[in-house]
Amino acid sequence: MIKLINKVKPSIPFYSFIILILLLQLISCTEKSKNNSEHTEYSRIISLSPSTTETLFLLGVGDKVVGVTRYCTYPPEAKLKEDVGGFIDPNYEAIMLLKPDLVIVLPEHQKVKKYLSQIGVKYIEVNNKTLPNILDVIKTIGKVCKVEDKANDVIKNMNKVIKEIKEKTSKLQRKKVLVSVGRSFGSGSINDSYIAGPSTHFSELITIAGGTNAFDKKNMSYPMLSAEGIIQLNPDIIIDIVPDAKKSDISEEKLKEDWNSLVELNTINKDNIFIYTKDYSAIPGPRIIYLLQDFAKIIHPEIDWDF
Repeated sequence: MIKLINKVKPSIPFYSFIILILLLQLISCTEKSKNNSEHTEYSRIISLSPSTTETLFLLGVGDKVVGVTRYCTYPPEAKLKEDVGGFIDPNYEAIMLLKPDLVIVLPEHQKVKKYLSQIGVKYIEVNNKTLPNILDVIKTIGKVCKVEDKANDVIKNMNKVIKEIKEKTSKLQRKKVLVSVGRSFGSGSINDSYIAGPSTHFSELITIAGGTNAFDKKNMSYPMLSAEGIIQLNPDIIIDIVPDAKKSDISEEKLKEDWNSLVELNTINKDNIFIYTKDYSAIPGPRIIYLLQDFAKIIHPEIDWDF
């Protein structure tokens, strides 16, 4: 006689049980992936702009940087890192050979982002066009590199300086300031010049420092003006940003002679032309706070600044 064994009826249908198991496995894998992402420690970082390179070193993670562009010269330690080419013409082979686990790019690096995606290298994009952007870059890199406290301290100190300058200049007369950011130099004359428009971080610095941008046409970042156009604006102060002049070994006196050719300018008579060859003047990174302090001293020298 064959003995029949009664089967225990499952409390839920078998197919529902299988689905439940699969869902639990999916949730487990998702949480694991999420946790791995949150706790990723990057140790081979490539920076494709001077501003992000400066930020990485300022936040104390320069030892994790393996490659930078040839324009990344600050701090001096950055020059010891592997050269991966230029800002707009990076060396893709050099990038690949360094085997980075993270590349930091700017919005201009469209081709680079496409290449990195093709070879499966992670990248983050940051934007340094405005002063708030620059502060956000510090915060983002701090978070990605697990040094958020350091980043927050840097941002706090920068905001403190910004607030102090705003308060001291808020009720003072606002002089018209023109910032030249690119021109030929050393010829003894001004033919034309790229100047900082209202939508640039230079314009933000002018405003915070108690001035007003002499060029007020909206939606124009860096227009080129002729000598006649500059004379027509007739600024009270001209700040000439020429960090490349150092490479040409041209003195500030020689650079100022170019502007002296525009005899119609009020700035000539008042001697309010300031030549800037400091390297940080053209880099929208954390040292922008020094440029803001410089602007404040230039625009309102009557204030007893304590920096």
